[in-house]
Amino acid sequence: MNNVLGFLEAKLMPLAAKAAQQRHLCAIRGAYVSFMPFIIVGSILLVISSFPNQGYQQFMAGLFGASWSNIIEIPFNAVFSTMSLFVSFLTAYRLAEHYDEDRVSSGILSLVCFLILTPFIKVEALGNINVIPTEWIGSKGLFVAMIGSLLWTELFCYLKRRKLIIKMPEGVPPAVQESFAALLPALFVIILVLTIRILFEHTSYQTIHQFIYNVVATPVRHFGTSYIGALLTVLSITILWSVGINSGSMVNGIIRPLWMENQTDNIAAIQAGVTPPHIVTEQFFDMVWMGGAGATLSLVIAILFFARSNSIREVGRMGAAASIFNINEPILFGLPVIMNPIMLIPFNLVPVVLVTVQYVAMKVGAVAVTTGVFIPWTLPPVISGFIVTGHLSGSLMQIVNLLIGAMLYLPFLRILDKQYRAAETSGV
Repeated sequence: MNNVLGFLEAKLMPLAAKAAQQRHLCAIRGAYVSFMPFIIVGSILLVISSFPNQGYQQFMAGLFGASWSNIIEIPFNAVFSTMSLFVSFLTAYRLAEHYDEDRVSSGILSLVCFLILTPFIKVEALGNINVIPTEWIGSKGLFVAMIGSLLWTELFCYLKRRKLIIKMPEGVPPAVQESFAALLPALFVIILVLTIRILFEHTSYQTIHQFIYNVVATPVRHFGTSYIGALLTVLSITILWSVGINSGSMVNGIIRPLWMENQTDNIAAIQAGVTPPHIVTEQFFDMVWMGGAGATLSLVIAILFFARSNSIREVGRMGAAASIFNINEPILFGLPVIMNPIMLIPFNLVPVVLVTVQYVAMKVGAVAVTTGVFIPWTLPPVISGFIVTGHLSGSLMQIVNLLIGAMLYLPFLRILDKQYRAAETSGV
C-alpha cells in the first residue's frame, strides 16, 4: 500500500495538479460555477411546482389557480431552455480572464459565434421570419457552446497579441480603444465561423450542432453516464483525494456537461408525468457523497458508535457537524484519511459499493430515479435524497448507504483505533 501511495504521489499528483490548473478546464469549470446559482433557483421552483403529492397540488391549484404550475415554471424554463447561451458567454469570459484580455468582448463574440452556428427556422405564422429554436440553445447545444467558446476566444486573443488591431490616436478613452482593438479580430473570427456554418450546410449533418451531437456528444455521454462511467467518476475523485488533491470540483467540472442533458431529459419526463429515463445524473452522486468525498459521514457514524480511542472520538465529534453538510476536511486531515494506508482502502472502496447498490436499486425500480433538479451540495443527506428523487425511497436509499458505508469502514477503523489506544495507553 505504501508503494502504491508513493507512486500516486510521485506520478499522479503532478499530473492532477496540472489538470486542475489547465486554463480550458478552469474556464469551463468557472462558467458552470458562475451559472450554478441560477440553475439551483430554477430547480427549486420546479420542485415547488411539481411536488409529487396530489393533496399539495390540489391545494396550490385552489389557492393560485389551475395554471399556477405553468406560471411558476417560467423562470425554470428561461434558465434551462437557454443555458447554452449563458455557458457560451461565461466560458469565453473566464478564458479571456486568464489571458487578461477583454472579457466582455470575448464573451459577446463567443455568443455571436454560437448563434451563427445555430440553425434558424422560418415560422409561417409569424410572417416567415427566422427564429432560433430552443432545441440547440438548451442542454443539447452545450458541447458546441463550450468547445466553440474555447476555440473562438483562443483565436481572438491570439490575433490581438499579434497586433491585428486598429490603433486609435492618443487621448482616446480606454473603453473606446478596447472596442476598436476588438474589431478586426472579431471580424476575422465571425467570417471563419460563418464559413464553417456554410460548409456544414452542404453535408448530411446540415449543422455543426447535429455533427457534434451525433459523433461526439452522444457516445461520450452514453459511456460517461453509464454504470462503468459512474464507477470511474467516483474512483477518479477518491484516488486524487487520496494524495491530498481536492478533486471534486475538478472532476465534476469536466463531467457536468455529460450529466446536464440527462438531467434535462429527466426534468422533461417529470413535467410530462412519466418516469425519468436516466439513472446517472449529478444528483445520483449527491446521494452517494454523504459527508463529502468517500461518503465519510459513514465513517463519522462508525467513529461515534464504535471508536474507543480518545483522539479518534474527538476528531469524530469535531467533524460531525461539518460532515452533516458534506464538508469532510476535518475528518480527512484530522483522523487522518489522506495518505493513511489503512483508511484509504475503505475510502476508495465505499463509494464503489454505494454506486453499485444504488444503481441496481434504481435500475430495478426499488428506488426512484433522480428527477434532475439541482440542489446545493451542502444540503444534508436524507433530506437531499428526498428532494432529488421526489420520493421517500431516496431518503431510505441514503440511510441504507450510510449503514453499508459504516460497516465497510468499521474493520479498518478498528485497526486504527487499536493503534491509537495503544499509543494513548503507553503515553507515546
